[in-house]
Amino acid sequence: MSKVWFITGTSTGFGRQFVEQLLQSGDKVVATARRLDAIEDFKRLAPDRVHLAQLDVTNKEQIRSIVQEAVDTFGKIDIVVNNAGYGLFGMLEEYTDEQIRKQFDVNVFGILDVIQETLPVFKRQGSGHYVNLSSFFGTWSMPPYSVYAATKFAVEGFSEAFAQEFAGFGIKTTIVEPSVYATDFFGHSMDQTEKKPEYAPLYDAYDKGMSNIKIGDPVKAVQFIISVINSDNPPLRLPVGSQAAYTIREAYTKRLEEVNAWVERTAEAD
Repeated sequence: MSKVWFITGTSTGFGRQFVEQLLQSGDKVVATARRLDAIEDFKRLAPDRVHLAQLDVTNKEQIRSIVQEAVDTFGKIDIVVNNAGYGLFGMLEEYTDEQIRKQFDVNVFGILDVIQETLPVFKRQGSGHYVNLSSFFGTWSMPPYSVYAATKFAVEGFSEAFAQEFAGFGIKTTIVEPSVYATDFFGHSMDQTEKKPEYAPLYDAYDKGMSNIKIGDPVKAVQFIISVINSDNPPLRLPVGSQAAYTIREAYTKRLEEVNAWVERTAEAD
């Protein structure tokens, strides 16, 4: 039986791959994007199994309307993929207040608003699955991604909590943690600061590190994610790509080492 997927941010990257692969497999998709002209081609793939909607995830009234459209069109929503988001690149001192607030509005409050508007649908059905796109930056951070990482840490935090809150209603939650993939993340999806010269050594170190990084294939990444989401026992957290798994494990190991180094002294504060 085909499933109904509600996906945000489908014009490029992972979002576009989700729609293309799901339509090929016979599922139904509510594909959303800020510009309808960017996703009109989906109609040619499966006109009866895709519903297109213009959606800015910072507009809660628009979210409410599109969720109702989805239910009216397909009768249900089985899986919500909170994919819409973008990166903010720069050192903390370089960010403007507007850049920081916009980053949280899209990457954090946008996801929360989609969840709040779709949760009544899932509860009525007694089933559903939230797939929240985080990043391996949701478990560690580095310059020049301090604020971007902060938004992904937030996604990890509220997703872990509400996974327990919603489980009793038959609702599953999976936090997806990809490493670096060949999407538009480093293109028009990236907002950048005006660089201050005193941070040149940090930017140089970043550029050197990026020159050695392996860029993943988004087609394979989304194939993997879909296969796990469709499995009998999908995990709460899903690292995507060997680099993500290695980096996340290394970050947790270092954190445990630091905790262990202070575990005896910290008892002084009891």
